[in-house]
Amino acid sequence: MNTNSLLEIQDLRVSFPLDEGTVQAVAGVNLAIQPGQVLGIVGESGCGKTVTAQSLLRIIPPPGRIDGGTILFRSSKQSGNGKDENIVDLAKLNPKSEMMRRIRGNEIAMIFQEPMSSFSPVHTVGSQIMEAILLHQDLSKQAARERAIEYMRLVGVPGAQDRMDDYPHQFSGGMRQRAMIAVALSCNPSLLVADEPTTALDVTIQAQILDLMRRLQQQFGMAVLFITHNLGVIAQIADHVAIMYLGQVVEQAPVREILRHPKHPYTMDLLRAVPRLGKTAGQRLVAIEGSIPSPLQRPMGCPFHPRCSKMIPGVCNTHVPQWVALNEIHSVRCVLYEPNAPTPNLEPANVRAASTLA
Repeated sequence: MNTNSLLEIQDLRVSFPLDEGTVQAVAGVNLAIQPGQVLGIVGESGCGKTVTAQSLLRIIPPPGRIDGGTILFRSSKQSGNGKDENIVDLAKLNPKSEMMRRIRGNEIAMIFQEPMSSFSPVHTVGSQIMEAILLHQDLSKQAARERAIEYMRLVGVPGAQDRMDDYPHQFSGGMRQRAMIAVALSCNPSLLVADEPTTALDVTIQAQILDLMRRLQQQFGMAVLFITHNLGVIAQIADHVAIMYLGQVVEQAPVREILRHPKHPYTMDLLRAVPRLGKTAGQRLVAIEGSIPSPLQRPMGCPFHPRCSKMIPGVCNTHVPQWVALNEIHSVRCVLYEPNAPTPNLEPANVRAASTLA
């Protein structure tokens, strides 16, 4: 593990055995997050973003399972001499183990996409924030209540002391998301996982939540793994970006590098699909041709080749692209950038056979 990394994911593979077959939701993901860094993961629905995040906390819904790879996390545990660093492979831990339960919610916290389904409807919002604090912190109930009120105020809930005893349905969508952020931050985690936290909100509230998260991230100095399908959101909040497609990272670079010099055809298509104020007025929005293939029928070769405008017959549909480092900060998984890429085989029969889905 890199001495500067807080978290390193290496060749992570997650599958879901179903009656219809085995779904490979995550197919060899490699990621690294530095302390205090905001890493954005971008991709269409079904690309494996959420399953990757669930793997970190070991909350993959059954029958999902981790088939291989490592998730190395630099855990800080309290000892008599202060904090001792301990590198833990989360992929090897039992989801119900004491170590995993100590890390989950305490050192790695998660903001879910829909807070209404994440909060218990029969318990007050304040009691649920207190529950997270009491589980991981050695505090009395009164001290936990005071901390919960402090964090409710911190995330901008007006009248925090009075709202502590309200139920989730008494909060608006934006206020529920703020309360969910308060739950996640209540134990000062070193890594915050935000799974599309603004998707269910209108654009005005989205801007407020993004501004809040940027401010809190800078205030606490925590690392953030921000998951979204919106490159416009990533441009506002992330330092680095990883583009995912069908369970794989296909491009990774700092956010400015990705926006100015995209390399993978999928990244280029995603950027073309983003509306631009004053530049796309009166024009039809650009859409990526086709849709994500079923995970039960993964295409041979490059997973994106059936939808790619730069697809090379006889190469992209037969050759699995390798991870290529273009320079120190920019890497891509595409045959167009491989120094020793195979030459196209243009025989019609072979092309037709190679295009058949596995």
